[in-house]
Amino acid sequence: MNKSKSFDPLWVPIISQYQNTKNLELDEKLIQKHINWLDPYVKQFLVCGTTGDGWDLTDELIINWLDILNDNSLIKKDNKVLFGAFGKTTEDVLKRTDIIERYIIKNGTSAGFFGLTLCAPVDENIKQEEIISHFKRIIENTYLPISIYQLPQVVKCNIEPETLKILKDNFQDRIQLFKDTSGEDDVINSGINFNDLIFLRGAEENYFDHLQPNGKYDGFLLSSANCFGKILREICNNVEQGNFRDAEKMSQELSDIIRISFSEGQKLDFGNPFSNVNKAFAHVLINKDNLSCKTCFDRNIPGEFLNDMFLLLAKYNLTKSLNV
Repeated sequence: MNKSKSFDPLWVPIISQYQNTKNLELDEKLIQKHINWLDPYVKQFLVCGTTGDGWDLTDELIINWLDILNDNSLIKKDNKVLFGAFGKTTEDVLKRTDIIERYIIKNGTSAGFFGLTLCAPVDENIKQEEIISHFKRIIENTYLPISIYQLPQVVKCNIEPETLKILKDNFQDRIQLFKDTSGEDDVINSGINFNDLIFLRGAEENYFDHLQPNGKYDGFLLSSANCFGKILREICNNVEQGNFRDAEKMSQELSDIIRISFSEGQKLDFGNPFSNVNKAFAHVLINKDNLSCKTCFDRNIPGEFLNDMFLLLAKYNLTKSLNV
């Protein structure tokens, strides 16, 4: 087991890129191009998260992703990786963690840090005691560092602050990060002492307001970092340097872009808006030479939607640095 010794506030749940083929296949060249494009600003990845279609990928595609991450010409020791081990039930998650950990035991990893990201079971009627049992069983049957993910949008339930406290107290060294995408911020506002647990916010918008010292979060794990990593890095740097006015201005403008684009993304009748919108932005910014913008649902992002995202970017001064 390895532990993340140095802290960087910015993570990205990286999108999965696909070839325009009959069977769903990862496009390794596009993924490599995307990682290299991100590299100056974002070096920490949640792979096969919700934005990366982690709930829908086959075991074969999971292994393909692991192969990509084991390319030492692409992934270096200054890269950190969290890998989504998602499933509706505890058994489903254990099957996925077994695939991931067996691969790491056999092949190692090029990243300086490699951990698992776990969610609560998909069950709107679940009790907190059952959530504790779910995580306890998984952690006791795995060895990699753990990030716990609050994702009520998908799993239909919440991990209560007291539940997370019990888990952290029982698995102090294993549980290293907590990502909250709920937008409610109940856990971090609970006043409970979670010791050395790192808190990452996954909900978009109002970035400046939620990052320490103005907010309570240590950092971000944001789908928008797929395409706006440079801007988010500048926000983080400005906060660190005390340039709060510049950070807040950039935060407000990026919030507008994300709010409008995610609203438009809800109109697509397939997939999830986090993945679809970021795939569209990535296509406009770095993959524009490709004829298709394929999703894991055997659908292409419509050309009209791609054009709408291009026009949206063109309206904002903030995006000039992205060469739009």
